[in-house]
Amino acid sequence: MISLLFFVLDHYRFYELKDKVKASAYLIASMIQQLANTRTNKQLTKQDLNRIVYASSFNFFHINSMFNPWPFGVYISVCFWHLKRENSNNYKYHRWLCSTGGGGKTFSENGMWNDPLTSQNKSLTDVQKLHPDLVCNTDGDEKLLISVSYGITNATKFTKSKLGFFILEPDCWRDFTYKIIITPKPGLFPPSW
Repeated sequence: MISLLFFVLDHYRFYELKDKVKASAYLIASMIQQLANTRTNKQLTKQDLNRIVYASSFNFFHINSMFNPWPFGVYISVCFWHLKRENSNNYKYHRWLCSTGGGGKTFSENGMWNDPLTSQNKSLTDVQKLHPDLVCNTDGDEKLLISVSYGITNATKFTKSKLGFFILEPDCWRDFTYKIIITPKPGLFPPSW
């Protein structure tokens, strides 16, 4: 009976964490669309995206628990892929990462880590491989893929009990990742880095 109880509690916790990641993704999408409404220059900045990621993670992390020394053993990681169709077989592609953990990235003043902005051209086949829903119908159309996940820190030993699990051994990158695709308002992207 006790094992069954632990199993039920683990499944509840598993789906609760999945819902928190999903809620963060939708919150990020909403904030991206609304943040620049009152500004004359609508283009988002690196600082805007850092603040958006920071605010979206408070449904799981409290105060500074998403930052070093990562008491839960996990951090939040958000990857953005922006594509703009130039013509039927050519897309302008931008990718960047905002995270509260991980080494080798540029540490910013507000505690967030960022990979450098990556820009390149992609063919229609490359875009379809990335995600079929990123394909745009007309020239000039834009799509944004937002991927939110919990990553495991190397600095602290991750244990399932830190996330409230008794039996299950979750794989944070695989089990707690949610992707959403939106059509951003014109002028928001690519962000100024």
